[in-house]
Amino acid sequence: MLSLRTLAVAFSLALLSTTALALPATAPCHGEKVVAMEETREQAAGLARNLVKNTGVGTLMSIMNASQKSAVEGYPFGSMDYYVDDCQDGGKPLMLLSHLQINIQNARSANHISLAIRKLPGPGERGNPMVDPRVTLMGRLVPVDADKEKKAEECFVAKHPEAKWWLPGAGFHDFKWYNMEIEEIYYIGGFGGIHYIGWIPTDTYYNAEVNAIKSARVTVEEESESLGSLFRQQTMFA
Repeated sequence: MLSLRTLAVAFSLALLSTTALALPATAPCHGEKVVAMEETREQAAGLARNLVKNTGVGTLMSIMNASQKSAVEGYPFGSMDYYVDDCQDGGKPLMLLSHLQINIQNARSANHISLAIRKLPGPGERGNPMVDPRVTLMGRLVPVDADKEKKAEECFVAKHPEAKWWLPGAGFHDFKWYNMEIEEIYYIGGFGGIHYIGWIPTDTYYNAEVNAIKSARVTVEEESESLGSLFRQQTMFA
């Protein structure tokens, strides 16, 4: 006669097998393949555009060069910076950066930069960085044409009023306007199997309808609870 422990182990194995069948057979989080069951690439592109448009702050990253410190040459470097998404060309972040910043000095020798953006909690929201969407934009920094600087200034200050204190015309001559020319996009909508995870073509990103796409998520709390329930089911008899 089977013992209770044997029955429990058998039931646990059956439950894990059933759960595994409900999830994608492969779950590559960092390669060319994607994990998506409820959000398409096109929907994810719209969600990424919304995220970039509505956030306004991200981590700008570059590759350290030897002029800064030879011991850290080749290492990635990142720091927080403001940006605005829709001042001139929708989807291309506009940034106000100083030539004294390490990222700008790095870009002079290797203009390969990334901008990592994550959803920030709103008033009264409980943020969860593992559940919330995030996107990494990869590309180059391109100086803004002189005839477009005035419009860039007005739009940027409307989003970030405190930036008026370090505008180029306010006595801070080391600050200049840059657009980010996006070449690659990697989006993580949340946990795989529920949200899209993978690369988004730039043309799909630029052509996405901003504010027209809704996420598969309901709330952070509900998604966290559903994931917790799944994990508990998988481990309750371990």
